[in-house]
Amino acid sequence: MENNKINVIEQAQTLDRSVPPGSGKPRDVNFPKFFETRSDNGITVLVIEDKRLPLITSRFVFKSGSYMDYFAGENKYGLASMTSELLTKGTSGRSATKIAEETDFLGATISSGCDYDATYVSSYSLKKYFDNIFEIVTDVILDPKFEEEEISRLREQRLNSLLSMTDDGDYLSEKVFKKSVYENNPYAFPVEGNKASIKNLNREDITEFYRRIFNPENLIVAFVGDITPEEAMNKINEKFSGWKNNPELETKPLIPAHKEKTKVYLTEKKGAVQSSIKTGHIGISRGNPDFIPVNVMNTMLGGYFTSRINKNLREVNGYTYGARSVFYSNKFSGDFSVMTEVKNNITADTVKEILKEINDIRNDLVSEDELQNVKNYISGSFPLQLETPNAIASKVINLKLYDLEEDYYNTYIQRVNRLSMGEIRDAAVKYLHPEKLVISIAGNVKEIEDDMKVFGEVEIVKDIF
Repeated sequence: MENNKINVIEQAQTLDRSVPPGSGKPRDVNFPKFFETRSDNGITVLVIEDKRLPLITSRFVFKSGSYMDYFAGENKYGLASMTSELLTKGTSGRSATKIAEETDFLGATISSGCDYDATYVSSYSLKKYFDNIFEIVTDVILDPKFEEEEISRLREQRLNSLLSMTDDGDYLSEKVFKKSVYENNPYAFPVEGNKASIKNLNREDITEFYRRIFNPENLIVAFVGDITPEEAMNKINEKFSGWKNNPELETKPLIPAHKEKTKVYLTEKKGAVQSSIKTGHIGISRGNPDFIPVNVMNTMLGGYFTSRINKNLREVNGYTYGARSVFYSNKFSGDFSVMTEVKNNITADTVKEILKEINDIRNDLVSEDELQNVKNYISGSFPLQLETPNAIASKVINLKLYDLEEDYYNTYIQRVNRLSMGEIRDAAVKYLHPEKLVISIAGNVKEIEDDMKVFGEVEIVKDIF
C-alpha cells in the first residue's frame, strides 16, 4: 500500500503541467436513427423515438419561406413572415389569447415563424399533455382565421420595429449588403419585409399565400421524444388525412452572379462614432458538395474566437472587440461576409486587414497545427448541436429540406478530419473573391468617404426603406 502511494507521488512530481494533455482521436457522433414514411396525401413524417424523458417535440415545416415572396406579386416582401406569425393569432374556434392561455396552462410551448427556405410551427410538451397541444397545433395549421384586427396590429408592430432599426448600424449595413450582393434576387429582400411592402400587404394576399403554400405535399413533420412511429402516424392520419392539396405557387431557382469588381456602399447613421462593416460576396448553397471544406476554411478565417480575422483585428491591432466571417447558405444560393464594428478613423485600415487575411488564406497553405486546432474545435462543438430535441428535429428536417445524404451527420466529423491543407487552400481559392467584394458600411459618411475610395467606386445610399 505504501509503495503505491510513493508511485503516485513520484508520477505527480514528474508530470509536466505546462504541457496540455493530448486529445483523443475524434469520433463521429451516433446520430439517432429515425423512422420515415409518407401519408396518403403526401406529408413526409419523421420520428425519432427517445423514451429517456416523458417529453415530445413536434416540428411542422413547410418547404417554402420568404424566398416565395418574390413570386407572390409586386412588392410582397414580408408576406411569408406575416403569414407564419399570424397562424398563432387566432383560429375559427380560438382567439390569440385563448391559444396562449391554453398553451401556458399545459406548461407547453407553441411557436411559428419562417426563414428564406421554410415556414414552421413547433410545439414542445410533456407526453401526458401531447394530445392537447397537438390539437392546438392542428387548429392553427388547418384553420387560421387571419382576422383584420390581428393583421393591422401585426402590421403596426412590424412598421415600428423597422423604424427602430434605423438606429442600428449592423441592421443598416446588413440590409444594404444583401440588396447589393443579390440585387433583384429573392434573397436580396429581408424576411421581415420593408416599410413599403408591409403597408402593401392585405388579408387577401395572406389568405392566398396560405392556400398556395400550406399543402400536405409541401410539409415535413418531425416528432422527437417519447412517441412511437405508430402513435405519430395515428395522429397525422387522425388530424390531416382529409387535408387536400392546392396548386402550389409557381417558382424557379434564380442564381445570383458575382460582381465584376469591388464596390463600396456607405449608409449614413446619424451621430455615429463607429463604422458597422459588412463585406463579402456571393457564397454557396446548402447542398453544395464543398460545404464541409468551405465551413472548415471559414472557421479558420473568421468562424471562431481564435480565427485569423479576430486575432488580427482584436489582438494584434486592437481595432475591435470582435470580428467574424460566415458563409450563410440557403437552398438556392448563399453569401460570404465579414462583420465587425470599429472607430471611424480606422475604418479603411480595418478593411485593408480583412483583405489581407482573405488573400493570405488563398495564397498560402495553412499550417498543420492550425488546421488540427480547427478540426479539434469543430469535432468538439458539433455534438453540442444535438443536445436538445428541437435541435435534433431541425437536423433531421435539414436532411430532407436540402437533399443531404442520410448518413451526413454520422460521417460529418470523419469528413472534417480527413481534409488536407491543400483542400483548405483549394476551397479558399474557389470560393473567396477579394476582387469582387461588396463593402457595406453604416456610419459617419463624411468622415470615412474619402478613405474608402481606395477600394473601389463609392456609392452613398440615401434611402434603404
